[in-house]
Amino acid sequence: MPVQPNTPGNHAARRVQNYHYAILNLAALAEESAAAGKPVTSLNIGDPTLYGFHPPPSLTEACITALREGCNSYTSSCGIAPAREAISREASERRIATSAEEIIITSGATEAADLLCTAILNPGDEVLCPSPGYPLYTALIARQEAVSVPYHLDPGNDWLPDPEEIERLITPGTKLIIVINPNNPTGALYPPELLASIAETARRNNLVCLADEVYRKLLYSGSHHPFASFAENDLPVFTLESLSKNFMVPGWRTGWMTMTNSRLIPDIRRALRKLADARVCAPAAPQFAIPEALSLGNDYLLPVMEKLRVRRDLTVRMINGIEGLSCSTPEGAFYVMAKLDLSRYPFASDEEFIVELLRKKQILFVHGSGFGMQPREGYFRIVYLPDPLTLEMVYHDLYDFLLHCRHHSGAIRQQL
Repeated sequence: MPVQPNTPGNHAARRVQNYHYAILNLAALAEESAAAGKPVTSLNIGDPTLYGFHPPPSLTEACITALREGCNSYTSSCGIAPAREAISREASERRIATSAEEIIITSGATEAADLLCTAILNPGDEVLCPSPGYPLYTALIARQEAVSVPYHLDPGNDWLPDPEEIERLITPGTKLIIVINPNNPTGALYPPELLASIAETARRNNLVCLADEVYRKLLYSGSHHPFASFAENDLPVFTLESLSKNFMVPGWRTGWMTMTNSRLIPDIRRALRKLADARVCAPAAPQFAIPEALSLGNDYLLPVMEKLRVRRDLTVRMINGIEGLSCSTPEGAFYVMAKLDLSRYPFASDEEFIVELLRKKQILFVHGSGFGMQPREGYFRIVYLPDPLTLEMVYHDLYDFLLHCRHHSGAIRQQL
């Protein structure tokens, strides 16, 4: 391949050309609307702190105490020992086999995912990803010039995957499978028999597993079963967690990676340590809140989950009450994946619908194709964190918008 000349338009690396993050990609349009005096109700990003949800006071105090005591220096690249030991103890109580030496504290679970993809993937490697799924993963995979292979979550079966389809998708080039539970963007919670089946498939095919469990405490019913609890002694699993959503501190950027059966993959473990060393360490002060967070149990979440349950039930009821819209009831997190029947409306794609809704009603959701769905399927994700009154107003505006679209479909098609 000939060397490209150094021109002003030829400096960005090719590896970022397919790097997309739909959750924030429409933020520029929202900012334009706000600048024009039309503030946007943004239901595109899952930040509970924007809607009156606060961390347990003892976590804030732990962080403040660390700062007052002068904890302002670098930590070990893998994190402070008390935090890693607390993570290891709590994980062991949930049947996750690990040790403090197999834990890396990171700048949020996002950095943990980045480190892991960098350590594992070579160009051309295949990764099984849920569809719909969190778009960070397909972006990170693209950056490594690897290949995302979607396995489908079935909206007709509570957004659960089919283990037989996962088995069929595996090739000699498959290296990693990603499991998000509870799922973002659908809110699905995976039953233990499904997780056991996926684990057995991964074991049989010598795959490495990434278990994203950052919403594991935000459950409306049922129990969360850690994927690594099905690893036995012969399946390597990397579990990603964070303080962000479970403890309402996304801006602290404090997460971690827990390794199970890392003795089976010593080269990956060494690579992760190199990468952790190169980026020095995660933010120091919030690490001192990790032991406190993991000692709290779930009592602090009871009022949080009751508020979220009211918002969830309101959302499901009102969305299903609008002609052409439907959704199932999520069991975890604070997202609903809704479906618009595009055959009834003048939109060629889910993104076209989202953009027009933003322009006309200043409401911002995220189109389903940003999570790996097909544009003509008409899916979009709703973040139902705002207070019930705000949500009611949003859904009434959505109803009015769609009613207008049905009655003026020809005019809208010309504008689009």
